[in-house]
Amino acid sequence: MVIIMKKRILNFALGFLEFLIIAFAIVMVGIVFLKNDFGYTSFAGNTLILIDDYNTTELTHYKSGDLLVIKNVNYNDINIGDEIYYYDLLNDEYIVRMGTVKTKTGDNRSSQYTINESNIIIPNYKVLGTYNTSMSNFGSIISFLTSTAGFLIFVILPVLVLFIYHVYRVIMILKYDKDE
Repeated sequence: MVIIMKKRILNFALGFLEFLIIAFAIVMVGIVFLKNDFGYTSFAGNTLILIDDYNTTELTHYKSGDLLVIKNVNYNDINIGDEIYYYDLLNDEYIVRMGTVKTKTGDNRSSQYTINESNIIIPNYKVLGTYNTSMSNFGSIISFLTSTAGFLIFVILPVLVLFIYHVYRVIMILKYDKDE
């Protein structure tokens, strides 16, 4: 009886571990493949910005390694005086900048915003949205996990091990069913 109970607990723990591995793999694949037109991960109404040395000069409120989560908003959600994040082109790469809305014109379909005292005009398709949250050092973790080595070690290999394990189990079941 005790052996059967230990087997059930072990099977439950292995099943739960399999679930965690698969859920983690799905999330990581989503982070890698759900890129918007500007090259940033965007899903569920949010955009993820990994703060690195390149963009800390533009986003001075954050330090390298932080993860910045921007809430995508519509024209009606942005008010004069709000701080918004927007895409800008620097050295043929899109970066994220932050500015305070001075004026806004248009509607949800087509609008533009005047930013800061420098009167930079930002069209609505370049506006990310407003601040949602930030997480210290979480950007470094995601950056590593989405790198080639990190993705291979922490996503591909665990899923491959699960696949091989299940193929082995099927073969053993078929083998022992034949013997009986």
